[in-house]
Amino acid sequence: MRITDKSLAYALLRIALGVNFAGHGLIRIYNGVAAFAQTIAEHMAKSPLPHGFTYAFSYAIPFFEAVLGLTLILGVFTRISLVCGAVFMMALTIGVTSNQQWDIASQQLLYSVVFFLLLYLIEHNAIAVDSYIRRSSIQ
Repeated sequence: MRITDKSLAYALLRIALGVNFAGHGLIRIYNGVAAFAQTIAEHMAKSPLPHGFTYAFSYAIPFFEAVLGLTLILGVFTRISLVCGAVFMMALTIGVTSNQQWDIASQQLLYSVVFFLLLYLIEHNAIAVDSYIRRSSIQ
């Protein structure tokens, strides 16, 4: 298999996004998920979203980030990971816009664009476990 510049660029962007998400999730898990969820719930206190929902969702965030990040780093289940990541960003954006945190919403839009680009260019996902499995099943 010849590695093209496009497949290398794709892998580097996919892995960079994965490292970012895995880092967020794993550090939050290491530092204590309950403390993270409590902090988020306190920040969202003025939001019209129900407190219980916000707390429960915040409790799940680190685990979702860690799994999403690791799947992107490895390039396994890439398509579904990108779709889930994009939907996750939409859910986070609903939260921060309900709390009028426009600067954070702008940052989340940038993440959404990266998810879109990776999904749009997924045919260049050659340096990934997905591609290895696909090639192995063809042979």
